[in-house]
Amino acid sequence: MKRNGKQQNKATALTISQSMRAVLFTLLTTVLTLTACNENKQQELPAVDPANVVTDVMMSRRSIRAYKDSAINRETLNEILKCGIYAPNGMNKQSYEIRVIDSPALIDSITKAVVKDNPKIAEREGFKNIFVNAPCVLCIAYDTQYDMAQVDCGLLGENIILSAWAKGIGSCCLGSSARWIKDSPSAKPFLDRMAFSEGYELLYCIALGYPDETPKAKPRREEMIRFME
Repeated sequence: MKRNGKQQNKATALTISQSMRAVLFTLLTTVLTLTACNENKQQELPAVDPANVVTDVMMSRRSIRAYKDSAINRETLNEILKCGIYAPNGMNKQSYEIRVIDSPALIDSITKAVVKDNPKIAEREGFKNIFVNAPCVLCIAYDTQYDMAQVDCGLLGENIILSAWAKGIGSCCLGSSARWIKDSPSAKPFLDRMAFSEGYELLYCIALGYPDETPKAKPRREEMIRFME
């Protein structure tokens, strides 16, 4: 009886061992098959030309004047701004300063101050704030002591705009908003609050937000380009 019990135990163990080997073999086969499939998929993917990606971002960008209420998180804003300050600039002077306003309450307060001195601004259809109703705005100042500072600010802004667009965020350059803030006595406390360094002056603003419109490209004057022989 004992021998029969031992034989049965051995037979059972052998069966379990064979079953385990079968399961392991199946798992290994499945893993190898999936790996091969993934490798084939990776090989099938077309190569991405970085030059085309950059060109597509540049050519598809539009000035956005209608935004969703969705806020841009600060991690994303910091990534965009870092791209901005890596723009080329004269003698690496980096002759600009940026103030980020993403507080709805602060945007509303600045708007009320400006509109108090210039009520006609609020007569625009759908008016919510002086930054084309964007939920976020960048105020960019330039060094008045450096004659190329405005060029640097333009290069900075272009990098910001393209970086934002690549992340699905629209933008609009605003010269009028900067002028309204500077010309409005009621808005002076907010301009002072920006605390730009001595010799720096607000130049323009960039509205940022997730687009709520899909405008078509406006015609460009290609005849303005000429090659000199």
